[in-house]
Amino acid sequence: DEDQDWGLWVDETMIGFWPKSNYRARYANNVVWGGEVVNQRTRGRHTSTQMGNGHFSSEPIGRVAYISHMALYDLGLNRYDAPQAVNVFLTNPGCYDLKYSQSSDGHDN
Repeated sequence: DEDQDWGLWVDETMIGFWPKSNYRARYANNVVWGGEVVNQRTRGRHTSTQMGNGHFSSEPIGRVAYISHMALYDLGLNRYDAPQAVNVFLTNPGCYDLKYSQSSDGHDN
């Protein structure tokens, strides 16, 4: 229903939503995935909080945190695979990194 809020689901569990009042249109022009670590320490000290599981993307699968089978769905539940190429933006690559790739079965990692 186009009058409903936008939801984020994992399997059959809603883990987030965006009120329809946040948007001027019924559709999205782009999609953004991201993460954030909040540093509440003052006096210039860097947080020791880990992003993901604390391992860099150059380490082997099984050690690093990753997301697989990313996809988008429209209101009709039609599936759209995530794009093959994305723009990666890192604010502090010495502390946190990201690698976007597709496995040989076409699923995103």
